[in-house]
Amino acid sequence: MRRLRKGFRKRRLRTGTQCLATHRALCFRRMKKRLLLIFSAAVLLSGECIQGPETRKSRLQVFAIDLTAAPISDVEIELTPLGGGKSIKTTAKESRVLYGDYQLRAYAKGFAYARREIRIQQPEMLVRIEMPLGSIGCPPPPAEIGGRIKSGSSTKELWVKATPVRGIGGGEARVSNAGFFLISGLEYSTYIVAVLDGESILHQEIVKTFPVGSTSSKLDIDVSRAK
Repeated sequence: MRRLRKGFRKRRLRTGTQCLATHRALCFRRMKKRLLLIFSAAVLLSGECIQGPETRKSRLQVFAIDLTAAPISDVEIELTPLGGGKSIKTTAKESRVLYGDYQLRAYAKGFAYARREIRIQQPEMLVRIEMPLGSIGCPPPPAEIGGRIKSGSSTKELWVKATPVRGIGGGEARVSNAGFFLISGLEYSTYIVAVLDGESILHQEIVKTFPVGSTSSKLDIDVSRAK
């Protein structure tokens, strides 16, 4: 009888121990899931994006041209990652480059160096960069486009926007109550100049800010009859 009682007690103890171990394992799994959910929610709320190193590459082609859109030969291209890293220098018009943001510099004999920022996010990309003629001594002052807009109404809020025909950049300026405007700090290039009333284009024309030295382009534009 005593042996039966001892055996029964041992089985109860063993069974209890197994239940406790099973309970602990279930609790551990549940806790693990909760921690994973909390971590995922924290990452989403923080707005941070966790990415691995970029491995995709793009076929990049760079075309250097002068102010008349004529191609320039013997150009050295330098690409510098904006996030830090080793620069890439090449004289080839085509190269394989990792996706990302870069500062592009172009050098050619007889021309001032040109630079622009590019974002490479596609398998093939063509970049056109305009290079001004080099200068002896001090560099010329930036170009500007200014003038007067005749609108026939002093209540309109008009803007003048200059967009390069080739490449990127440009600028914009608000038209004063007297009708005058000035866009300064421009590169010597060819621009599309548009007069805007909100999202409506009242007038547009091609304006050239070169040859170098003719810093100001004066315009006299009448948009009083524009709808």
